[in-house]
Amino acid sequence: MKIEGKDIKVYVGEVIQEAQKKSFKDAVGGDWEEKMGPTPMPQVSDLRHWDKHLLDRYKPKYHAFIKQCQFCAYGPCDLDKGRRGACGIDLDTQMARESLFLAVTGCAAHSAHGRHQVHYLIEKFGRDLPLNVAENTEVEAPNIRLVCGFKPETLGDLEKAISYVEEQLCHLLSALHMGQECNDFDFNSKALHAGMLDHVGMEVCDIAQITALGFPKGDTGPELTEIGFASVDRSKPVILCIGHNVAGGTEILDYAAEKDYDVEVAGLCCTALDIGRYEPKAKIIGQLSYELPYIRSGIADTIVLDEQCIRVDSIENAKKLGIPVITTSDKNSGGFEDMSHEDADKIVKKLVFGDLPGVYLPDLEKAGEVAVKTAVFMKEKDKDKKREKNDKSDCFTCTDCGLCSKACPVGVDPQLVIRSINKIYNKEYKPKKDDLEFLGQEEILERIGTCVFCGRCESWCPKDIPVVSVYSDIYRESFSKDKAKISPGRGAIQDIEIREVGMPIVFGEIPGVIAPVGCSLWPWGGKVLGEIIEEFLNRNYIVATSGCSAMALATDYSGTHNLYEKYGGRFAAGNLVNVGSCVANSHITGAAIKVANIFAKRKLRANYEEIADYCLNRIGAVGLVLGTYSQKAVSIGNGCMRLGIPVIWGPSGIKYRKELLSDETSDWGVYDSFSGEKFDVGPCPEHLSYVAKTKEDVMIMIPKLCIRASDNFKGRQIKLAHWIDMYRRFSGDGKNALPGDLHRFIRQETDIPMTLKDEILDFLKGKGWKPKKKNPDPTLVRRLCRT
Repeated sequence: MKIEGKDIKVYVGEVIQEAQKKSFKDAVGGDWEEKMGPTPMPQVSDLRHWDKHLLDRYKPKYHAFIKQCQFCAYGPCDLDKGRRGACGIDLDTQMARESLFLAVTGCAAHSAHGRHQVHYLIEKFGRDLPLNVAENTEVEAPNIRLVCGFKPETLGDLEKAISYVEEQLCHLLSALHMGQECNDFDFNSKALHAGMLDHVGMEVCDIAQITALGFPKGDTGPELTEIGFASVDRSKPVILCIGHNVAGGTEILDYAAEKDYDVEVAGLCCTALDIGRYEPKAKIIGQLSYELPYIRSGIADTIVLDEQCIRVDSIENAKKLGIPVITTSDKNSGGFEDMSHEDADKIVKKLVFGDLPGVYLPDLEKAGEVAVKTAVFMKEKDKDKKREKNDKSDCFTCTDCGLCSKACPVGVDPQLVIRSINKIYNKEYKPKKDDLEFLGQEEILERIGTCVFCGRCESWCPKDIPVVSVYSDIYRESFSKDKAKISPGRGAIQDIEIREVGMPIVFGEIPGVIAPVGCSLWPWGGKVLGEIIEEFLNRNYIVATSGCSAMALATDYSGTHNLYEKYGGRFAAGNLVNVGSCVANSHITGAAIKVANIFAKRKLRANYEEIADYCLNRIGAVGLVLGTYSQKAVSIGNGCMRLGIPVIWGPSGIKYRKELLSDETSDWGVYDSFSGEKFDVGPCPEHLSYVAKTKEDVMIMIPKLCIRASDNFKGRQIKLAHWIDMYRRFSGDGKNALPGDLHRFIRQETDIPMTLKDEILDFLKGKGWKPKKKNPDPTLVRRLCRT
C-alpha cells in the first residue's frame, strides 16, 4: 500500500518488509563464525520434508477413546465407523488434531514459564548479564543454536529465542481452529514442530536460571540433598512450595537468610528440584503424586503455589486445615485478591487470623516476605493444635460398592484395600459374603505403595470417604521413614564429557543412552522405574533423567538401592545424571545435538535436518516416559522424536492418542553418504513412539530401540547381546529363546555375539538369512551425500 501527501510518501509494505529483515538480522546476528545453515528460525512447514521421512517410515497408529469431536458448535459429531463431522473431518484427522493440541499446550506451559523467568531475571540482574551455563563448555545453548541459528551470549539475547517460540505457537494454535488444517500428516508434522519448539523454550528457561541464580553448572559430582517426607524438620515453621517456577522459592530463601529466620523451605514437583539447585539445605519432598497426602498431612504452615502440575483442589484442601495459601503466578491465581499494593505485615495479619484464606502476590519479593512471616506466626499460633486429619476410621462407613476401584487409573483396587483395612481395624466390621478376598497388613502397604494419590476414588465414593487420607494414616510409618539422597540437578552436559563418550555412543560400544523423564502416573509403582534403570546402569548404559522421574529414582527406590549414592553423576557409561527439573530436559536433547557437533563435526547453526538425521541413524538413545500424565510429556516426547530419538511410553501413554510405529511397508533404505547408493539397514530404530504395556515390554524394548544403522560390528554385538538377554529373561518364551525378528538386525556374521554364534547361525539358516553387501555411512537425506 502507498500513501502520498504534500510532504510525505509512505510505502507501508516496504517498511514492513524492511523491519522484518532488520528484526531477523538482529535475531540471528552475533559473534559466531559458523556459516548460517538452511533453516534459521524455521517456520511451521520449513522442516515438513524431514517430518515426511519420519512419518513415512513410522506410521501413526491412532487410539481413540472418545470417538467424537466437540471443537465447534456443530458438535458433538460422532466420528465412529467411518463417519465424518459437520466440517468434514474424519476420526484419524481428529486424533492427529488432538495430538497437536496436547503438544502445543505442553510447549506453551514450558515456554510461558521461560518467558516469565527471563523477564524476572532481566529485571533483577540486567539484560547484559553474560550467560554462564556449564564448566569446560563452549557449545552452550545447543537447541537455540540449532533451531534459531544464533548464539545467545547474554540474558537479553534469550528474549529473541522465546519470541520466536511464541510466534510459532500462535501459528500452530491457529491450525487447530475449524476449517484450517485438513490432513493428519500435517497435524502430526505440526506436533513435531511444537515438540522442537518446546526444547528451545525449556533451554531458554533453564540456562537463564542457571546463569542468574547460580545453579550447578554441569557439575559432574553434584552435592546431594535430602528428599522425602521425613526430610522435613517439623519443629521449624514449614513453607511448602508447589509447582515449577523457582523464582518465588528463591525469594523466600533469600528473605529468610537476610532476616535470619530459621524456617524450613520444602518443595513438591519441579520447584522442589530447583530450590534444591539454588540452596542445598532446602528440602525436596518429591513428585507430583505426593501433593494431596502431603497437604493433608498438615505439616505445612504456609503453602506457596506457582505454576504447572498443581492439583486444582490444593487450595480447597489447605482451607479445610486452615493453612494460608499464597499464589504467585498469573497462570494460577486461585481466585484470590491481588494484594500486591498492600503492606506486607497487614497481609500477614489477615492470613494468620483467617480473614483471608489466601492471597495472590505476583510481586515475588513481597511474596517471599509474606510467606516467611506467615509461616512463623502460624507455627506459633497452631503449636498446640493437631492440624492433620488423616484417620483410618474414616473408612468404616464403606458399603463395599466398588465404585472406587472402577475409578482407579492404576489398578490399586481401593475396594479391596479399604475392605481389608476394615477387617483389621474395625471391630464392628462384618463381611457381606463368606468368600470375599482380603489382604494382610503387608499386602495393604504394598498396594498403597503403588497408589499415585490422585484422589479420583474419593469423588466416586457415595459415602465421601477420604480414601487418600485413610491410605496416608495406614502408610504413616512408611512416610516417616521416607528419606533419601538425591542430586537436585547438575544442568548441562559438559563439552569435555561429550568428547569422551561421542565415539563409543555412535559406534555402539556404549550400548545406549536412556532418558527416564516425565510425570508420576506410575503404572506399577515408582519403584519399578528404579528396577528398570538399575538393570541398565549395571549394563553400562548412560542414564540421564529429570523431573518427577528423577525424584522417583531416589524416594520410590531408596534404601540399599539409593542410585544417586551408588552411581556416579558424569555423562558416562554406567552413570546416572539428573539434569534437573522439567525445563532441564533440554540438556538431554542438547547432549545428542552436541555429539553430532563436537564428535562428528557436523555444522550446528540452523542445520536441523542434518543433525536430526545424524541422531536417528547414529546415536543410540531412547526416551522413557513411564509415568505419563501431563501435556508437557507429549511436547517433550515430540521434540525427541523430531530429533530422531525414539520414545517409550508407559501404558497410559496410549491416551495421548497415537503411536508412531513401523510396519511391513516401512522403507529401511538409507543412502551411503560416500557413494549415494541406497542400502537396506533394517529397522534401526524399529519404532519412533511406542507404548509399552508391561514392565517386561519396557525391558525388552529399551535395548532394541537403541540399535542404530551406524553401529560397528563390536557395537552391534554388544547391543544384540543385551537385547537377547533381556528377551530371554522377560519375554516368557524361555531362557534359550531368540527374538523372532533377530535376523532383521544382523547385517553380517561379524554382528553376532561370539558366545551365541552357533545357535544364532542355526536360527539364521532357518530364516533364509543372507548377509548384507555393505554397512553404509547412513543418511536419509539425499543432499547430504558427497556424490
